[in-house]
Amino acid sequence: MKTIYYLLFFCTICSSASSSWAALAPYPDENIHINADHMNQSLADGVYTAEGNVVVIWKGMRLVADKTRYSAPTHMLYASGSVVMTKESTVLKGETLTMNMDTGIAEMNSTLLTVPETGVKIASEKLVRINENEFTATGTELTSCDTPDPSWKFGADKLNVNMLGYATARNVIFYVKDIPVLYLPWIAFPVVLEKTSGLLLPQFGYSKTKGSQLVIPAYWAISPSQDLELDVDIMSRRGVGTGLGYRYIRTRESEGDINTYQIFDRQEDRWRWQLAQKHKELFAGGANIRMEVNATSDRTFLSDFGNKNSEYNRQSSDTIVNTLKTWQNSAVNSYLRYSQDLYAADNSKTLQTLPSVGIATVRQSIFSTPLYFDLDGSVDNLQRDSGDSGQRLHLFPRLNLLQSQNGYLHTTIFAGAHIRGYATNNNGNGTDVQSTTGDLVPEAGVRLSTSLNRIYDTNFQSLKKIRHEIIPEISYNLAPQRDQQRLPFYDYADRIIQKNMITLSATSLLNGKFASADTTEYRELSRIKLSADYALDGERRDLLTLVESQRPWSDLMLESETWLSKQLRVTFDSRYNFYENYLSTAVAGIDADDHKGNSVGAAYQMARKEVEYFEGHVSTKLIRPLNLSYTARYSFDRRDFLESVYTAEYRHKCWSVDLAVHQRPGNQSFTVNFNLAGFGSK
Repeated sequence: MKTIYYLLFFCTICSSASSSWAALAPYPDENIHINADHMNQSLADGVYTAEGNVVVIWKGMRLVADKTRYSAPTHMLYASGSVVMTKESTVLKGETLTMNMDTGIAEMNSTLLTVPETGVKIASEKLVRINENEFTATGTELTSCDTPDPSWKFGADKLNVNMLGYATARNVIFYVKDIPVLYLPWIAFPVVLEKTSGLLLPQFGYSKTKGSQLVIPAYWAISPSQDLELDVDIMSRRGVGTGLGYRYIRTRESEGDINTYQIFDRQEDRWRWQLAQKHKELFAGGANIRMEVNATSDRTFLSDFGNKNSEYNRQSSDTIVNTLKTWQNSAVNSYLRYSQDLYAADNSKTLQTLPSVGIATVRQSIFSTPLYFDLDGSVDNLQRDSGDSGQRLHLFPRLNLLQSQNGYLHTTIFAGAHIRGYATNNNGNGTDVQSTTGDLVPEAGVRLSTSLNRIYDTNFQSLKKIRHEIIPEISYNLAPQRDQQRLPFYDYADRIIQKNMITLSATSLLNGKFASADTTEYRELSRIKLSADYALDGERRDLLTLVESQRPWSDLMLESETWLSKQLRVTFDSRYNFYENYLSTAVAGIDADDHKGNSVGAAYQMARKEVEYFEGHVSTKLIRPLNLSYTARYSFDRRDFLESVYTAEYRHKCWSVDLAVHQRPGNQSFTVNFNLAGFGSK
């Protein structure tokens, strides 16, 4: 094969890093490398021809053809026979190519453009390049399926493409196989890989409470760090709702989103709405602010329009603002919370924290002694429409003596006092009484612990060693009895219980060393903790009653987490009553996930005489091409399912359809989503 180097005025077709064919532009005085089986040059008319396995390489663009011809006087380049042009990952195929190297105008017949990043393919009878960023295609078919027999395609007589934005067409027909199923008067879709504005694929559904439902989403890519989605939600029984979602990212990993929804509910003849907002702002020097806003127009909005379990059965809508500044051994934080109790008859007795300012210092060394100073404190402004409101000061300073005997016995002795002060407004019974009061409750304690460990060799497959550690601990807490009835009651911080209590606990930890030919990995295998309290006298917070003289022991508490493998985890937490011989509470769970789309999990939760229910989920990709999942929650005390969700996804190489069926008491619904690969996603 001969190789000839020509110095020519040349114009090439280059594709952008986006998703379509790019422009032609003249590049004078550049080396073009042409390889071919046969090369000819006519000095009389200035025509250069190359035939047989022609390869043209210029500035990253590669052109392959059976034959090329360049006319120096007219600056025209012709290529024919299986023309293939590639740049980066974009591929353009055609039968013939004509280019004017002065104007940059080019035509290519019987073309197929392929963009691997998106899978989009554009076939056309003729492709015409207009300028650097625009071209038109006639007799066009567009798809992301394999050609020449795609499962679906858009057909249009003419397609206008702007390399910096969109491809648009009028009088478009959507085909399934070769059957026309939908007419679109106009369509636009992005031709760049970056997020681009446009319409997303609609969602269809039906609900017993909402009727037939059609959601039409539109997406606006404001900038690389901001986007907005507008949803038009058409419901046959409730009306037309509109949803707005705005997302943004700032510097230093600061980000947030705002979501709103509003509808004139025909069924209730009133406007209804929801506002949800989140924001996280990180500052230099260990400072941050986090905000979460949840507000609704009425108490039943979420139960009527919420789609997820965490929405439709939410007990309250809370607006929370947190700020935090940390140093090496101390921190200052502020906390604001406004709650709307959705289960109460009204919100007049709901306690609002507006705001709370706290401080914490941990292990501040006192000179060079083994004594350390700790402090927890807060100032709270607590408000409600009915009942006690006012300000509360709570400080808990304490001294700690830390000792370690030869690294085996660890001893901590502490002594401190709860200092509380109140300025209270009592507006009950139509009166407004102001008062101030305070209280001091000392508290002291001691904690002893040690660690016993041993390493065992094993030859069980990749598990080479096991480290077993047992941590026994005994602690004693003492707080004298105080009459606190004169203090207002906002939460349990206002009632410091009498303590004369011993706590016993033992923790077992298993860690494994896994080794193969290439890697070594250390993983936790099991964590089990047993604990119980013995009250010499006083009260226990878990019982909220005085300790009976014949029943000083608390429940035996078990916390466990075991990894049978990287894919299988078992948990079990429980409390066992010694005296009645029953489980007071139990939480058991098992989760298995092969990280290939197949998972199963089950959990059981019980609080004696309070609640008992089971929840489970299973999902699988084993039944190709279906992805199936099922989630359920069953209440034993109600003897009914709280929720069942069935989902099925049929996934083809270039399209998929999702079906989700939701069943819960009082409402059944289903939704259907169609997805075309490379289209309609944000």
